[in-house]
Amino acid sequence: MECAKFIDNPGSVLFCAFNNSISNEISRKFKNLGLNEITVKTLHSLGWHILNANNSTGHPITLEENKYRELLKKPELQEKLAHHIEKILSINGFEKDSLDENKKFAANNLVYKINNRLIDINQKYRATLTKDTIEDFKQLVIHFGIFNNIEISKKNFDQELKYYFESHKIILEDGNLLSAKTMAIDYTDMLYLPVQWNQQPPNKFDFVFIDECQDLSKSQFAIATKYGKKDCRILAVGDPRQSIYGFTGADIESFQRIKDWTKAKQLPLTICFRCPKKVIEIAKTIRHDIIGNKEDEGIVTSILFDEVTKIAKPGDLIISRLRAPIVLLVFNFIDNNIKVQIHEEEVREIINELKNIFKSNELNIIISTLPEGFDTLKKEILNRWKWVITKNAERIIDSTERKIYIESEQSYLEKKLSFLQKKYYEWIETCPNLTAILKNVKDFISATDNSIKISTIHRAKGLENERVFIINYNDLPFNRLEQKDWEKTQELNLKYVAVTRALKELFLIETKNLQAIKDEGSLFDTLPF
Repeated sequence: MECAKFIDNPGSVLFCAFNNSISNEISRKFKNLGLNEITVKTLHSLGWHILNANNSTGHPITLEENKYRELLKKPELQEKLAHHIEKILSINGFEKDSLDENKKFAANNLVYKINNRLIDINQKYRATLTKDTIEDFKQLVIHFGIFNNIEISKKNFDQELKYYFESHKIILEDGNLLSAKTMAIDYTDMLYLPVQWNQQPPNKFDFVFIDECQDLSKSQFAIATKYGKKDCRILAVGDPRQSIYGFTGADIESFQRIKDWTKAKQLPLTICFRCPKKVIEIAKTIRHDIIGNKEDEGIVTSILFDEVTKIAKPGDLIISRLRAPIVLLVFNFIDNNIKVQIHEEEVREIINELKNIFKSNELNIIISTLPEGFDTLKKEILNRWKWVITKNAERIIDSTERKIYIESEQSYLEKKLSFLQKKYYEWIETCPNLTAILKNVKDFISATDNSIKISTIHRAKGLENERVFIINYNDLPFNRLEQKDWEKTQELNLKYVAVTRALKELFLIETKNLQAIKDEGSLFDTLPF
């Protein structure tokens, strides 16, 4: 921002912000500096403006966040994909119309898995501007771990991959055609379509400033460069040690790639102006070159998981690498009648996680009408999920790892069911069924104003707080089976990001006495209940 003061014509400057909150904050700061003419936009907004300027369809642009998921539900697209889906099922030893109930159940779940996998591939394919070849497609799915090592090592993996490749090609063509005809787009389209359609923005700039460049995907950088004139100057700011968005299409090479593409001169900045001395000491164990600028000593305290609800107070920030510990902590806060603030997307994810334990008809059953009340429901759920969890575990080769997985998944499920049962009896007068219980839970975790904030580390990036709590700190960096080198690097980066959110006090929460919840996909992630 200081560089902008030296530019004669502020109107020739474009500042590319990473997200809306940063865009609003930067705009406010430029306004305070008297630099109102500087354009500040998110990269998605910039992509949208390109599409809008080139829109000749007669239709306004409409945002359909789940465009491809809704597209996959259409019978005409399912018909186009049917042959490829049946081939994938056959390769995996399943028949879609099997009469055996267990095999039919497994086949249906594999179809759900295929659809989810195609959605995941589609987002990353567009974000990374992957070339339309089977070789590049294979490199994409392996890099992002869309298939695990066991699946990749199968002798017929290349044959299966071919059907995924052809299926995705059909889906992408239909998606692009839908956008071309109606201008219905999703967020990734804002970055992908201007490049795919070779469109240009209505105006370009002499100076392009890019924030958080370590987390840009290829499509995001492509949008930023479209706004630069041929002789424009680019100033990109980023920290490779804060690269944490690989799952969205960026990767740990983003910073270096931009440096190479732009032939940039690197100007190091290793001074941290946010954190006190004791926090810097911890950060130095992760990256040795960081230097603190504050004179304050700060406070670093280790506490137990069950102490958090007693120590945390309104305005505090609690962050976690995984969602499972957040769910368990939420249970503790609700048990203590304390409302907390969680990002609306994470609220939706938590409620869906609890919903997905049950079949859809079970959510609205009047629990008091069951023979043994909630116990009837609980027994049925535990029995059903015991089979599913055991089936999921079959893909784990090591017997010890398999045993740990089964025990931890069952323990986590039992904790969720026990919490819901407890709340049922506490709220029985107003909550006769699970739907009503979950609505109450949602209200407890959707507080506003000066509440305790709970977030994943990913969503806490860019935030800072006087008091920060890190859940299961001694488990960071998070490790799991089949982790790729770039994922290991990003896990270390996540630990660094977590530590450096604290302005004054940092609380390191020791691991809850629960075996590690596996943060990896499985055949039965989504169930057709």
